[in-house]
Amino acid sequence: MLPSLLWQKAEEFARQSPTPTTALFVASLNDAIDLSEKRLTALENRVPLTIWLMLLLIACLTCLTSGYGQRRRFWLSTVISPLMIAIVMGLIADLDSPRSGFLRVDLRSLDRLAQDLAKDVPACPE
Repeated sequence: MLPSLLWQKAEEFARQSPTPTTALFVASLNDAIDLSEKRLTALENRVPLTIWLMLLLIACLTCLTSGYGQRRRFWLSTVISPLMIAIVMGLIADLDSPRSGFLRVDLRSLDRLAQDLAKDVPACPE
């Protein structure tokens, strides 16, 4: 709701006072709205189920063929391949859920921006 309200106010102001400064403001507001939508889209996009199933199939086949193909059993070579596959799939799952897990994006810059915008909001001329 806030981006549409800001855009309406900027559009009204640009019609009343079409200056280069107003054009720069409208362009920067457009960029900010676009970046916000890209960020939300990145948070909402997930790895599709078909990709997860294919990764699981490849992991199982890799472990089966490497285990079946060994002439003699050595515990380290038997454990390394499944362990590496599990680590990679765990990292992919962690990247797939950006709000939780080990890998998180630092949002302090967005918090500072929100605080700056909240305290420096001038009264809009109506």
